[in-house]
Amino acid sequence: MKTNLRRSSSQRGSLLIVAMLLSAVIGISVASYIQLTRTALNISNRSLYNNAAINYAEQGIEEAMYGINQMVADSSYEWPHWNRDGLNIRRRWRGVDLSQNATADYRVYLYNFSGTPAPKAVARARITLGGSNSAPIEKWIEVQLAKTSKFSNGLVAKNSIVFNGNNAMVDSWNSDPNGNSSVIHPYLPAYRNDNGSVGSISVSSSAVLVKNADVWGFVATGGADPTSFVGANGSILGSGSTADATWTNSSVDPSRISTNFSATFDAVVTPTPAAITNLGTLNTDGQELPQAADVAAGRAASDGYYYYDGNNINLVNKVLIITGKVVLRLSNTGTSVNVGGGSGEIRIGTTGALSIYAPGAVSMSGKGISNGVESNGTAGLQAEELGQPIKFQIWGTAVSPATQAIDVKGNGAFSGLVYAPQGTVSVVGNGAVCGSIVANNITLTGNAEFHYDESLSNFGGGNPFRVSVWRELTSASDRAAYSSVMTGWTF
Repeated sequence: MKTNLRRSSSQRGSLLIVAMLLSAVIGISVASYIQLTRTALNISNRSLYNNAAINYAEQGIEEAMYGINQMVADSSYEWPHWNRDGLNIRRRWRGVDLSQNATADYRVYLYNFSGTPAPKAVARARITLGGSNSAPIEKWIEVQLAKTSKFSNGLVAKNSIVFNGNNAMVDSWNSDPNGNSSVIHPYLPAYRNDNGSVGSISVSSSAVLVKNADVWGFVATGGADPTSFVGANGSILGSGSTADATWTNSSVDPSRISTNFSATFDAVVTPTPAAITNLGTLNTDGQELPQAADVAAGRAASDGYYYYDGNNINLVNKVLIITGKVVLRLSNTGTSVNVGGGSGEIRIGTTGALSIYAPGAVSMSGKGISNGVESNGTAGLQAEELGQPIKFQIWGTAVSPATQAIDVKGNGAFSGLVYAPQGTVSVVGNGAVCGSIVANNITLTGNAEFHYDESLSNFGGGNPFRVSVWRELTSASDRAAYSSVMTGWTF
């Protein structure tokens, strides 16, 4: 009997120990599950407000874009509730109540709010969560703005942009800094800016091949990073570019690259005012347009231009002189324009302007286009002698992709704009090219200097701004560049 009692007592003790161990395991499991659930809830909560912080930062950007586009529509817009800081402007929104005792504070700083040069906006959003142990969440965004003009960028292609030169260079300047033609600046190094924008909407890895060109501005694509296609002597930089440990290439500033570039390539709409006459083939040396009789008779259209129809232009060792505002609408789908030979030239005078609408090939060699006046005694036009690019325009009216070739060849200077959404544009030579080019494909071969004219962003008038480059500032070094203007606000 005693032995049985000892066994029974021992069994009861073992069961008690097992029960206590099970209770401990269950307790630890429950505590761990509660902690896991709490952690998951915190992560979910922070993820929710992480997205909210981005949304508030973008809301600040939207407010800035609304203001600047209001000013585009009405130059007297006063920017209510904004604080001016010289040429820049800023605004802050404080104490925005969110759920679960969270609050949001967001602010935006807009550089060059007058629109000249291209504006840039930086937004900072900070969300403070409920609970003393919850760290705040911050998101910073930087966007570069550009006009929605067809020529809001220097070089724009549907497919590819290729630099085959050894010392090609891209930068920008503004030929009309006051925006009213009261002061016209030909290109000079003293006017040089870092807005030489190059963009392709293609997602191909070879959308933009910088190679050994020096881009003093921005390079954007539809999806592929162009960094790997920058050669040993090439670069993509700006005035504020300073290499740090985050750069994979010391010659490529990551803030100057975007992979979400977009652009529209609208079909060319040929203007419809009645032609004064059909000139057939323009191949008479020394011919002047507008014709003197048409000027004397006051045959200019309501916009001040003289409209002529024609078959083609063929100026081999011949010169066509443009003394007034002229529009030529050509019909030859084979070769619309051929300017060649040693002295072939379309010479645009200081009071002239020429727009050519061409469905066929355009070839300009020889002297090509003299849009400017020689003044410094150096043979051939130099960049500083060129007229405004807007004074010479080529509009490619081909309707099928890659069916129109536009070639600019020679060692002289070219000042103009080219819009050929179905065309392939080739620039070959060692001279200066000023203006803007929009095409299906663009190739620059030689040592040409390409200078984008920022005044073309206003082409057409009243064009709103859009986002051309968007990036989140995630590193301390990225944010430090704007810390002085994004902190210390009390209003």
